[in-house]
Amino acid sequence: MTTRPILPRLVGFTHEDRAAKGLRVFAEGAEPEVAVQFTAPEMVSMHRAQLLHAPRGGGKTTLARFLCAALTDQRAGDPYGAPEALCRPAIRNPEGLSLLQVWEAGAPLPVLSAPGLGRVALAEARTSEGQVLLVLDGLEREADPSALVQEAMGWLADTPGARLLILCESGALESIRPHPDLRAHALLPLPAPERAAALAGERDPCTETWVEPGLWALSLAEGRALSLPEAAALPVGEDWLQEARDAAALDALPPAAIAARAAQEPDRWAGPLRLLVAQRGTDAPLAAALAAAGALPLLLAAADLTPAGGAEAPVIAAALARATGAGGAAPALRRRAGAALARLGDPRALDTLVEVPAGSYAMGGDLHPNSAPAHSVTLPAFRIGAYPVTCGAYLRFVEATGRAWLSANGRAPERASHPATDLTWHDARAYCAWLTEGWRAEGHIAADETVRLPTEREWEAAARGAGGLAYPWGRDWAPEHANDEETGFNDICTVGLFPEGASPFGCLDMAGQAWEWCTTLWGSDMTAPGFAFPWAEDGREALDAAPDVRRVLRGGCFSSGRLKANGIYRGSLEPNGFWRGNGFRVVVA
Repeated sequence: MTTRPILPRLVGFTHEDRAAKGLRVFAEGAEPEVAVQFTAPEMVSMHRAQLLHAPRGGGKTTLARFLCAALTDQRAGDPYGAPEALCRPAIRNPEGLSLLQVWEAGAPLPVLSAPGLGRVALAEARTSEGQVLLVLDGLEREADPSALVQEAMGWLADTPGARLLILCESGALESIRPHPDLRAHALLPLPAPERAAALAGERDPCTETWVEPGLWALSLAEGRALSLPEAAALPVGEDWLQEARDAAALDALPPAAIAARAAQEPDRWAGPLRLLVAQRGTDAPLAAALAAAGALPLLLAAADLTPAGGAEAPVIAAALARATGAGGAAPALRRRAGAALARLGDPRALDTLVEVPAGSYAMGGDLHPNSAPAHSVTLPAFRIGAYPVTCGAYLRFVEATGRAWLSANGRAPERASHPATDLTWHDARAYCAWLTEGWRAEGHIAADETVRLPTEREWEAAARGAGGLAYPWGRDWAPEHANDEETGFNDICTVGLFPEGASPFGCLDMAGQAWEWCTTLWGSDMTAPGFAFPWAEDGREALDAAPDVRRVLRGGCFSSGRLKANGIYRGSLEPNGFWRGNGFRVVVA
């Protein structure tokens, strides 16, 4: 078989993701844009500190060697130019769109670590002169991965011009706490058009849209599409298959023995257990044994083995709700727990309202010119949603009214407890009107009470509390308190997964997660508010403004940094705009 060219690797971050940090408006009835992915080299070029992760066999080591070879070759020729190998066209999606790659990081000296030898490479990088790119491969194989990340980020902060790339197995990230300034993105499998281009007319034995590089290479060698267990059974010496072989060893044990191994040596058996659970699908005895062990990773494995609607689903869902409500878990574990909660039936009261008492509240600040000046406002008492309105709640409205909802995945069972997004201001108001009737009929609110969107004053008071905090949890930014850019999900997640980030009144997800609609007008100019601070009785709460007058959005979203994901920064969007990063919560007054 001929040698295959190195394939550009795509990541789970799109051109839309980057553009939509400022939020964009879509025409009425428009379909979401087709995803155009960035490549791994582009992410390394864009960010001084980048973590890329993939499953075993996902091509991480091959990517690291390719990147370092391209930089070495460039330095040997023109050290001031851009490496030609990193600027070639790359196929960007399953539709086959091809675009030139953009590399703007020059030609730094690459220092590549072998898996498990990261500190040796870090020591070498410390003594190197000029621009350096430190590539730490196989983070999961380090003795203390979290500590190494902190050391490497400390070196980066002290070394102007330095860059850092960390490569890690995806599942291992659940037990590793990355640095808040380290951007994390997933390496995607190889899409069919990319494989076809590499084969140059030869037959591809795999018919799936996406295939992991390692599995694809073995399938090519065998001339047939292989599953991971089939690949693990082959007499080949591929290191990345060891986890699948360990899963086969677990498969031969009784449930209690599997749970005991996983509990006693979690680092050793976490990966094989994930593969075994994926292969079994449903297994009540094994689920019970794992749930009894108590640890969150094993509880998650038990959830994966439990069907929605099964007899044990409520018990496991309740245990997951208690675990996430306690906080403290690594973000990746929280995210998985949230998806499992939604799928099994979230037992939490996600329509809970919290009381905000009447009083004087701080508003605005010097964080950004759009939010200045700091001042105070007086508000009557009101109640506000402890959580954003969820996909499950909004879907009930859609099914009852027939209202269109252009969400790519809002109806997915595992996202039922995610914030409802891809919603215009008009959609959010229509939901509030529908909920008013339902809650009055149920006696949930009084006959003279109304469900509506919060005014900007109400939203900020609920987020900052009587003390006028900058962030819902305090005056200073803190890691693992919100689903924001630093957390690295690049997507919404189940509500309430960051209890550490609750506001003084008990509101969750008011920083990051999803921008939230307010009734308040912003103005027609995206760059500067026509209705500026300090707040005034100047018609900014008019509900019948022209459609080109933007409405206020607050709180930031999953792709917002700490300067936007807070209780002070003001955002805006046209009322008919929608995006996967903006939702809402309700007020009763």
